[in-house]
Amino acid sequence: MADPIGDAIQALNVLLVPTADGTGSPTETPLFTTIQTLVQAIFNASPSMKTVSSDITGALTEAATVISAIAKAMQTSTGSLSDIGSAMTGLQNILSMAQSLAPAGTSVVLNSASTLFQNIENQLTALAGEAGQSMATAGTELAQLAQLITGLSALFP
Repeated sequence: MADPIGDAIQALNVLLVPTADGTGSPTETPLFTTIQTLVQAIFNASPSMKTVSSDITGALTEAATVISAIAKAMQTSTGSLSDIGSAMTGLQNILSMAQSLAPAGTSVVLNSASTLFQNIENQLTALAGEAGQSMATAGTELAQLAQLITGLSALFP
């Protein structure tokens, strides 16, 4: 079985390289600077594009914050990867119930959160199936992924 979080980190290495422990800032590659120049030219073209850029940056930052918090908890946890998967399922169930009771305008936010937790659970389930994967290793990979997502937000003006 593949390491989905490690694969994502590896794919992003052409732009950013994470630190070994996922703390601090990732190292930007020369390609990152080239892509950043292009992306910033596109998103600085009009006020509407700047608004979209701001929304993308906000979404990346918020997702990285959630992933980082989960990573920190995992790195210090004595539980197993399957315990985390069960917790994510519980969170999704709560969000689903809240979505069914909430006013229509808030359902999009709750659905987005549920989807994020579903994706993280899928990644952790895949990691749990790999021999030798520990909670600390998975936590470090999530910290690196959060670090890279935060770094990617710098692409946008």
